[in-house]
Amino acid sequence: MRAAKVANGRATAGRLVSLIVLAVLVIACPAPVATALPAERTYEMVTPVYKGGYGAKHIEAVAPDGESIAFNSPGAFAGAPSGPNLGPDYIARRTPLGWVTTSLVPPAALLPYTVDHDVSSTLSSEVVLGKPGTDQEGAFQTGTKMELLSHSVDTPDTTAGWELAGPVLKTFPEEVIGVSYLYGSSDLCHFIVQPAPITSGYNWLVPEEPGNTAKQIYEINRGCDGEPASLRRIASDNEGKTLTSPTCHVDVGIEYYGDESASAKSAFNAIADDGREIFFTTSVGNVCQGAQHQLFVRLSGEKTLEVSKPLGEPCTEVPCENAKTRPAADFVGASEDGSTVYFTTAAPLEPATDKDSETDLYMAKIGCPEDEPACQPAARIVKAVVQVSADPHAGEAAEVQGAVKLAPDGQRIYFVARGDLLSTAAQTRLAGEGRPVPHPQADNLYFYDSVSGVTAFIGDLCSEKERSGTVDDAACPSSAGSDASLWDLYGGGEEQTAGPDGKYLVFAAYAQLTPDDTDAARDIYRYDAETETLERVSVGEGGYDANGNKDMFDASGNDLYDASIAPGDWGGRHVQEQYEMNNRAISEEGSRVIFTTSEPLSPAATNGLANTYEWHKGSGDGEGSVSLISGGDSEEPVEDAVISPDGDDVFFLTTQSLVPQDTDGAPDIYDARLGGGFPPAAVEAQPCEGDACQGPLTNPAPLLVPGSLSQVAGENLSAPRVTAVQPMPKTKAKPKKKQKKKRKPSRRRATKRSVRRSK
Repeated sequence: MRAAKVANGRATAGRLVSLIVLAVLVIACPAPVATALPAERTYEMVTPVYKGGYGAKHIEAVAPDGESIAFNSPGAFAGAPSGPNLGPDYIARRTPLGWVTTSLVPPAALLPYTVDHDVSSTLSSEVVLGKPGTDQEGAFQTGTKMELLSHSVDTPDTTAGWELAGPVLKTFPEEVIGVSYLYGSSDLCHFIVQPAPITSGYNWLVPEEPGNTAKQIYEINRGCDGEPASLRRIASDNEGKTLTSPTCHVDVGIEYYGDESASAKSAFNAIADDGREIFFTTSVGNVCQGAQHQLFVRLSGEKTLEVSKPLGEPCTEVPCENAKTRPAADFVGASEDGSTVYFTTAAPLEPATDKDSETDLYMAKIGCPEDEPACQPAARIVKAVVQVSADPHAGEAAEVQGAVKLAPDGQRIYFVARGDLLSTAAQTRLAGEGRPVPHPQADNLYFYDSVSGVTAFIGDLCSEKERSGTVDDAACPSSAGSDASLWDLYGGGEEQTAGPDGKYLVFAAYAQLTPDDTDAARDIYRYDAETETLERVSVGEGGYDANGNKDMFDASGNDLYDASIAPGDWGGRHVQEQYEMNNRAISEEGSRVIFTTSEPLSPAATNGLANTYEWHKGSGDGEGSVSLISGGDSEEPVEDAVISPDGDDVFFLTTQSLVPQDTDGAPDIYDARLGGGFPPAAVEAQPCEGDACQGPLTNPAPLLVPGSLSQVAGENLSAPRVTAVQPMPKTKAKPKKKQKKKRKPSRRRATKRSVRRSK
């Protein structure tokens, strides 16, 4: 879980005219309200009632302070231009009187054809990559230039509010251009882009050596620190020449290299927070796929280090000579500041401890030389290489299966290995405390602490029916799931960490890892690395539903009561994915976890569909408790649940009406907020007489969200500016009286988001 980066101040802009109209309509058109929410939380409708005839589609990013949220919708409203848009289309901000929505789509006069976007880690700015031109079709078909434009979300969404972020992109030789946006630094000052493939290979963005047809990646330096904006190739040697052979591709972090599996792809912190370090992988021999790809880091666009080599191996230039024959190395992830990087390799980089030819997990430390502690980024060196997965038993291999999750600061890494990595003394201690010990050839879940150098065992995971790894395991239910391979966290499962040092790991597993887990369904667990304690999170509300231990199977033998959290991202293409702004499932201090299940863990969950629950453990509590967060009576499954870093806000997408003003039956985003709620309308609607009963002369619907009094040709609608006011503080809300919920027809969503990320 990424460390929370709280923006200074909270969003303050209000749209008073719209809110007054909204309050009047709410009084005139009351709707039933669901009240299953625990008393300390209150529902707030984030998306506006009027959404261009559509509903919300996805939560794209939640700000660290929970005061603003970016989301996507196929509808055109709040000043967004009509037609196909690129998400996130909108940003909603909380004001003292309600949530107010404005557009994030660049004006068509600037970028008629857009291909990708990103937001900063504070949700204070965004960038959009696209092609300029006179119209969308012309820009797409004939455009030879691409631009990366930036926009502060606090400025009006007009042409004047957007600026060029770096140089204009064109290819060599110049032709119709295609460029993909790969990654950005958290402040959107540094970006990584890649040209699209063409028939003869790949285009170049800077002049290359003749005959080079390989995929290259490039860094755009926006020039935030006073440096001139620049575009430069990343995979360069220390003389500025191409590092690879003319046909060997370059990847950020690690891509596939012939292994089409989720575990073979990772770019977690491949670009450091300050953009000064970029980790990449490429083959350096004549064989471009698989055998000899190695891990490198580019420092401040000036120097390249080979990371995946023995520390004492002499090397005056990159790549080192032995890199052409050394076993391949796969990037796993790095710390936010780039000082710690993890990778896997079968090469014995520490001969004193690594005496086998199996895959091991390694850590490298990058920093300044001892005699130059305050060096510039380009002067950094590889200071240490450590075998993380060292097996203390002579002649035994660790058999690392893959990494599960890495802490943002690099201190702890969670991984799976089939070897027994604990010393005899450690095993004796665990056995004496009645705690589980590793089983050779089982899928053993460990964590490594780079500060203490200690490796600890968490539990063995079920990877098949009745089996963990290659051994029988009584903790693996015989009726769990129907696939040959049930679950593996290292292959794209559901897991996240909390805290900058990764103190907490929350994950999903079929394995019955605690005594209170007796069903065959997948459950959610939380592990505390400091106390080495494991707790089941997906339990019943006050022990309801046999404390979450009931099963319900479909015709194929799949358990319908599996619990899920969003998978933690191993380096998505966007900052919001790297920082889990779109899928966070655990609060930063680990006391609150949200999850989704169709199992009715609360008496208020009556729809038999997926609902969102919260597990909370207060200070001094012996065990945590579960509460239903979503309404429990929606006609479609709840989706896109995201908790804010402080745990005060739980956002989710539902078709159920949870507040009176939600009357359209379309999917909306709600905030179940601690101490939330808005003041009631100051006056009630009065009976009308004569002309006062005729209503406005124009459709009042757009007034329900910030609109526009005028529109400049070629630009987006801009809402009238109002004086900023301070947001309403969070206070404890009074419990609501329970009302009987009436079902009403809902608009079925056109698409549904997959629980798993695309592989």
